[in-house]
Amino acid sequence: MLWIIGIGGAVAVAAVTVAAVWSGFAGLGTRSDRAAANEMLRLTAGLLGGRFRDRRDYPWYRRPAQYGTVEGELGGLGDLAYELYLMPRNAEDCPGRTMLRIRSQQGPRLAGGRSELVVFIPERAWHWPDRADPATLADHVPQTIAVVDGGGVPPDPS
Repeated sequence: MLWIIGIGGAVAVAAVTVAAVWSGFAGLGTRSDRAAANEMLRLTAGLLGGRFRDRRDYPWYRRPAQYGTVEGELGGLGDLAYELYLMPRNAEDCPGRTMLRIRSQQGPRLAGGRSELVVFIPERAWHWPDRADPATLADHVPQTIAVVDGGGVPPDPS
């Protein structure tokens, strides 16, 4: 009887382990999914006048999880630089959303006396892959940076 319980327990542990590993790989997306997301980010970079950086261009310890990033500065809005990241589908809090990191190059002048602010683009406005329009994303980035440049913090209505 103990042999049967032991074998059954081993099979259950193996099944749970295989399912966990399988779901981890499934969350990474396919090669074509990554290529499509990077192409969308390239188009967004072109509309914003920014630069697309492939994830392999970063050192391994700063590398984004899955996709490349868009970097740039918005000259008409002061000294604010930005980085735009697409969050992976297996992110805990924000799968498929975009994260906008805004940095002041002249020190702490953003809301709350900070020199860096992280904002997520609202899910109702933009989400990967179902509402992934580069033009919509390119419209949201300068609007968000303008609010931050004015000393405010954009709301997250999602």
